[in-house]
Amino acid sequence: MMTDRLVDVGGYALHARVQGSGPAVVLDGGGAGQGLGTWGPVPEGLAEFATVVTYDRAGVGRSGGTQAGSVVDMADDLRRLLRALDLDLPAVLVGWSYGGLVTQVYAARHPEDVAGLVLVDPTAAGTPPGSAVVRSSSFVLAAWLLRARAALGGRNARPLRELAVTLRGMPDAMAETARIREEHGLPPVPVRVITAGRRPRMPRAQLEHLTADHEALAALSPRGRVLVAEHASHQVPHDQPEVVLDAVGEVLRG
Repeated sequence: MMTDRLVDVGGYALHARVQGSGPAVVLDGGGAGQGLGTWGPVPEGLAEFATVVTYDRAGVGRSGGTQAGSVVDMADDLRRLLRALDLDLPAVLVGWSYGGLVTQVYAARHPEDVAGLVLVDPTAAGTPPGSAVVRSSSFVLAAWLLRARAALGGRNARPLRELAVTLRGMPDAMAETARIREEHGLPPVPVRVITAGRRPRMPRAQLEHLTADHEALAALSPRGRVLVAEHASHQVPHDQPEVVLDAVGEVLRG
């Protein structure tokens, strides 16, 4: 059974979908936070043994409000959503890409809600290597290009504008997540960090930074482990969904 709901989280509503039955598993999507319809076959596969929640973040997709200015705001929105859904907590949180930042902050601030973490090729926290000026300029330029493409119209115009907002705030989000992780750590629950096995060409220092962050994430839990999706690009839920399904099942059993 699948139900879609607009759930009031305090002045605006988030669009959420609940399906399946069993222990709770919450999916937080990448990019701008459009969770519904972006996970490929993963939600349906998980629904065979879990109650699965997917949602769009504030200001994205069919959700109301405006796009949050901080990762803490996004995590707090998710917490209000799960309580409004009367979900049986603690839950396994699954964060893909930027969603990995949101779920880390949620787990660090509200460990009592979290039974386990599966981080799917998560965005690296902290400060990437290289020039701060070049790094900041690249995010500004990427956001500008997305807005320019959105100005041409078409059905992807709104998602492009939403993604532009996310990219513009990416350096702050990465720094915020690193700070909260350092202050609070992660709860001692099972943690699986899935890293993509097929990377696009990138500077060696950048790749080493990403790899080191994934390893550091797993090391924050005594029950943490890095898994490599050998045949997947960053689009792990589409390229190798079975790796996500297996990791969630393993965490639930743990």
